Amino acid sequence: MVLRPREAAGRRLPVAAGAPRTRHEAFDRTLEAKRRASAPLAGDPASGADGAAGAEAAPGDVLCPYCLEEIRLDLSHLYVTDDRNQYQPLDLSGITNPVRRDDAMRAAVQRCAADPDFPDHYIPVPYLTHGRPLTVAMIGQSSAGKSHLLTQMIAEITDGGLRRYGVDWQSVNPEQHARFVRERVQPLRSGKVLAHTGSVHEFAQFVESLLLTDAHGRVRPVAFFDLGGEDLVRTDEVLRFLLGVDALVFVVDPVLALPLPQLDSLRADLEVEVDRDGDTAFGTVLDRLPRKGPYLETPAVMVLGKADLLRFQPPVDRWLEEGPAAAIGPDQFLAESADVHALLHRHAGQAWLRPFDAFRRCTLHVASATGGRESGGRYPAGARPRRVLEPLVSLLAMHGIIEAPGGAASFGVGREAQ
Repeated sequence: MVLRPREAAGRRLPVAAGAPRTRHEAFDRTLEAKRRASAPLAGDPASGADGAAGAEAAPGDVLCPYCLEEIRLDLSHLYVTDDRNQYQPLDLSGITNPVRRDDAMRAAVQRCAADPDFPDHYIPVPYLTHGRPLTVAMIGQSSAGKSHLLTQMIAEITDGGLRRYGVDWQSVNPEQHARFVRERVQPLRSGKVLAHTGSVHEFAQFVESLLLTDAHGRVRPVAFFDLGGEDLVRTDEVLRFLLGVDALVFVVDPVLALPLPQLDSLRADLEVEVDRDGDTAFGTVLDRLPRKGPYLETPAVMVLGKADLLRFQPPVDRWLEEGPAAAIGPDQFLAESADVHALLHRHAGQAWLRPFDAFRRCTLHVASATGGRESGGRYPAGARPRRVLEPLVSLLAMHGIIEAPGGAASFGVGREAQ
């Protein structure tokens, strides 16, 4: 049968059983199930809604981000690094001036001896003296651009990008921060491609740590970890670290996830193919995290990275041009999440959406750390980040460091969450 134009406009093609009827139906269904799920009690560490963005912890209550044992400040185990970057003991007994003493401690690290069987590891002293730390882990294959995204994210923070939300920053360790800026931020901003930062250690180590001060003056240490798939499968100690992580950033590589024709030439150059089974690093993490209910309660975000490769692809084109929000609302990032979910659901398949399905509070974002493709180890037009800070804003709102209407426990699932 041939339909005339007016008849065709009024007819609907049959929809396969179980198939989404609208572009966002699969997203809406999943989000509604999350809203109906019982929320964890406020104060449950697994919820991320601890309401203590800067709550002072008693000595001994700080969780070591490496061995996951509780540690306290111990002035007999302090060290500083020499000009060869070797640890040397720090003796404070001869420093009686309180200003000099505080300055010396800020530059010091403490050797953690909580687990004698764990490899040697050192914690910056300010990490132990400002309440409960927040650990953020970047998850994804080495090709996903996690290192560039994390570098630009931290650069945006240090440029004051969180001040519009009432959050300011300070380095945890001035020497380590200066090295991070010198070795990563400055080269990337000048257009240099950063080398892969695969770990040579037997356990996860943070790339950078900052002290974030919220609108009420409460201070909280935040440590950023960059975990590639190869790190996660190399040793069980890296996987063990995940048991204590507070927030996760899953970075999707569009070259591997999306079978769009505009990415074919890049796949040919890189000699890679679309992977319909999803990122193996995602699966490794999801299989290791403990789950007490229908959803994982650790706050999480998914980031469609390298979004500049899709600058003309709806809906990426829209969100790349969207400016940062002046204030956080109860449904912040849900429209962007729905659009990114629809794009991945249609083209990549459900395997790439496993984190969104697994975590009760999980927002989806588009971001570009560099603004263009590399050529000969450089970005010819320089690295121009777009929307790199929004995923972290979402995580900080889920943890209450950025205040949001409806509270931290509702952020990521919308105003209807109970």
